[in-house]
Amino acid sequence: MANPNSAPPTPRSAPISRSPSPPPSPLPLTSPLRTHPKRNLPISLASTYPHGHLGGHPRTPSQQRNFEARKAEILATMTAEQIEKRYVEVTEKVKAVLAEEERRRQDVEGKMEKLRKEREVERRVYEKVKGKREGG
Repeated sequence: MANPNSAPPTPRSAPISRSPSPPPSPLPLTSPLRTHPKRNLPISLASTYPHGHLGGHPRTPSQQRNFEARKAEILATMTAEQIEKRYVEVTEKVKAVLAEEERRRQDVEGKMEKLRKEREVERRVYEKVKGKREGG
């Protein structure tokens, strides 16, 4: 029997809530089924897809076959120097497109800043006119 003169029991402090951990992967990180010889990645970045993507949708078997056929065709018809030259050409085109997009973005931002300044001037003029009407 509890002593009536004793203090009521204090509530226990609630345990610290932690975010739930993600469910375990169906394949352990060290499983040989998880890694592929096409990728030399550390086990923490091991790919589940044979073509080496770390995420997203894997290629379908027909897409993979088409990719491998195109790659074999390129390797059979071009030398390493030609492949490197073509790579440089394509990357230069992509860089040019990106530079143009950046220039356009800066132009738009400049126009937007000009419009913001014009709007601020219009607001100040409106406040002055409004003040004169109310005061005059």
